[in-house]
Amino acid sequence: MARKFYRKCVKCGKIYNPGTHIRNCECDPEGLLPFVYEDVNWDNYPDPKYGDSVWRFHEILPIENMEYAVELGVKKEHLIKCEVIAKEFGIQDIYIKVDSLQPTESFKDREAFMTFSCLKEMGYEELVASSTGDSGIAHCRGASIAGMRVHMFIPQNARTRWEELYDRMVQMEGNRFNPDCVRLHYSGVTFDEAIANACEFAEGKKLPLEYWFYNQMRIEGMKTLCLEVLEDLGGMPDWYIQGLGSGTGIYSFNKGCLDVYGKSPRFGGVQPWGCAPMVLASRGLVEGKVGNLVVDHMDTYVIGIGIPKIFESYPHLVSIGTVWFEDVFKGGKRAEIREFPRLLELYRADGVPEGKAGLESLAALAGAEKLIKMGKIQPEDTVVVACTGRMRLDVPELKAELE
Repeated sequence: MARKFYRKCVKCGKIYNPGTHIRNCECDPEGLLPFVYEDVNWDNYPDPKYGDSVWRFHEILPIENMEYAVELGVKKEHLIKCEVIAKEFGIQDIYIKVDSLQPTESFKDREAFMTFSCLKEMGYEELVASSTGDSGIAHCRGASIAGMRVHMFIPQNARTRWEELYDRMVQMEGNRFNPDCVRLHYSGVTFDEAIANACEFAEGKKLPLEYWFYNQMRIEGMKTLCLEVLEDLGGMPDWYIQGLGSGTGIYSFNKGCLDVYGKSPRFGGVQPWGCAPMVLASRGLVEGKVGNLVVDHMDTYVIGIGIPKIFESYPHLVSIGTVWFEDVFKGGKRAEIREFPRLLELYRADGVPEGKAGLESLAALAGAEKLIKMGKIQPEDTVVVACTGRMRLDVPELKAELE
């Protein structure tokens, strides 16, 4: 029987029929292999028998046999149409997509449900991952529910934060956590070192490696956020704004729009001024290979997107169309402390639940405001801002300022 999807290299065009885990094309380590769908039954999209579960989009998700579909409780959260923010920013239609109401209070649950489902269908029982926080928590929970095992590599510089998040996850009612499904490896000092060690471990054990941009299963899971937005709007927004780390969220939103409409909106990728390598690259301040750019000093509380290195994802983000890379909170941590309360109040005023707008989401909202004031976003444009995770007060002085 013909498969309903295949994978095609963005560089050389080689087609792969996925039956085993493949990270990138053999032509190049940067050869992304996105999933391509043919013969979609649009009459069965979205499939009403799955209710508000993300599995109602299964017609354009990379799974053949729904018996392998892992249900992690990822469900639709409706868009919030903002009246207070619209008036404050001088725009007609601006919406907040609140994804901090998912099971682990982050949009990373979307990555996990698809990764585990795909690997389970391929016959894998174990995988390797690396994380400093939300993604790792989502995958530990996912392994427990899927009945698989995850080897999670965590850098020592994130150990305290990780242990706090991990303990909180274990105690959360309904998370069905099984410690037998998780192996924690505190390995390396920095995130880059932990990732390198995870890669070596995965290669030695012949296990699939779940890691950021090149895991297209992650992209496919994350694109369900986009599919929900398209569903609620009845069409495509003019702009999608999100806090930017490696760019997985923006790239996946683009993929969802292409799968449904064959075209893309404009994107705002927002980074904190105190750690904004993508912004520096976009402004032509970097010569040579952008992958070599490292920000020597981080001056930001927004550590969730405070990635000091430009990853190989930068050219792929540029390739998807109109992406404005903007920095916010000019002046570093002091500027952030001044701006955070105002942005939090705007979220609250338009109905985002208390504690459900994290620092990355504050950066996204600040970026939307900046793009509007610059005239890049027009008053008649429809804008969606991503609220990707809950507030995490990991830094004592920040907690004192905001409480």
